[in-house]
Amino acid sequence: MIWIYLSPHFDDVALSCGGLVWQQVQAGEAVQIWTICGGAPDPSQPFSPFAQSLHERWGTGPAAVAARRREDMASCRVMGARARHLAVFDCIYRTSAEGQAYYASEEALNGPLHPDETANAAEISQLRAARLPRNAQVVCPLSLGNHVDHQLTRRAAEQTGRPLWYYADYPYVIRQPARLEELRQAGWKQETFPLSAAGLTAWQEAVAAHASQISTFWKNKAAMRAAIADYAAQSGGIALWRMG
Repeated sequence: MIWIYLSPHFDDVALSCGGLVWQQVQAGEAVQIWTICGGAPDPSQPFSPFAQSLHERWGTGPAAVAARRREDMASCRVMGARARHLAVFDCIYRTSAEGQAYYASEEALNGPLHPDETANAAEISQLRAARLPRNAQVVCPLSLGNHVDHQLTRRAAEQTGRPLWYYADYPYVIRQPARLEELRQAGWKQETFPLSAAGLTAWQEAVAAHASQISTFWKNKAAMRAAIADYAAQSGGIALWRMG
């Protein structure tokens, strides 16, 4: 069986499903991780002050996409998955024709989609052009946390017309447990995959490979490993969801 996980950014599948991906590969299944917002912007064009501030926090400088691609390749090697990077830009790089950044603050990242992106999202056209294999099981984010790139990735997946699995966006799900209960009440089906000790370790190592992104959520890698272990214990593993 082929599993294709759709990742809005380079780290999202590792964060949300790293241990499950590793276990599927160990069981002999083929797994691919497609990063939707994997495109590199033109380095000759100026970055917004917000994007520059993120580059500084990540420690990557303006070559952030190249650095994050390398991290993703290392993370996918840990999980045993094949990486594929589509050409859409991360939202922090997307601009109007006049060069105005659509998302220029932390608040904007988790707010409504910019009007210019709601009708003909680049993610949608990119995913259609990528031609998902007919026999693939496709897994996309629930878009918990409402990050605009997660919203658009889910929209792109749903507009393919394929039956989908969904994963809970970690660590955003920690802040929104009520959203999962709403899904249950609406008839969604949950399947939880228990993790072995080796699967948990692989999950932690897959996330650790995205070194530039640790500071987004945690003080250090030790705090990340502890948080993932706690989440896995509370959840009983990693769950995937399907519409009822």
